[in-house]
Amino acid sequence: MKNRVCSAIAAIFLSALALTTSGEARAQGDGYPNKPVRIIVDSAAGSANDVILRIVSDRLTHLWGQQVLTVNQPGAGGSIGARAASTSPNDGYTLFLPSASAFLALPGAPGVAANLPIELPRDFAPIAFVILQPMFIGVSHTLGVSTVPELIALAKQKPGEIAFAATGRGRITHLTMELLQARTGIKLSLCPMRVDPRRR
Repeated sequence: MKNRVCSAIAAIFLSALALTTSGEARAQGDGYPNKPVRIIVDSAAGSANDVILRIVSDRLTHLWGQQVLTVNQPGAGGSIGARAASTSPNDGYTLFLPSASAFLALPGAPGVAANLPIELPRDFAPIAFVILQPMFIGVSHTLGVSTVPELIALAKQKPGEIAFAATGRGRITHLTMELLQARTGIKLSLCPMRVDPRRR
């Protein structure tokens, strides 16, 4: 696998996206790009990452005078997109906009992106920081809580009985709630959200 490095920054309730490419692209000088550029995103069309990328792609198309294409490769906690990006030619014409969680979850960790064929910092090179996305915790009014401390207190009374939805095992929403459980000593039940392919 050729040299690329990814830098993804994350803090609790904040997720970051990093736009990455190979070192060879930077070495091509003023002639780059001289053909269309693909940017792979590890999320489905209509997701926050996809929307951001389409804005970035449109602006880069105008700046570079070359078409910048959004390529959606969702699934498997980001590993499908990461695999597509890491196995693309190392020529700077395939870039990667991953979710932070694609690089926060250690590849091969149990239940998280098993068999993901990437290694950091070997496989991705950072070129730009794109965006921070705020995250929040919301609960149904029927739960009878209105603050995070009240939620924690209730979860301690009912270990494992309160479910939380996440955008996928190993994604930033899942990892954030795992951190919350570890820091507060509570036990919640993960309910991964599934994307209905008929809605794409």
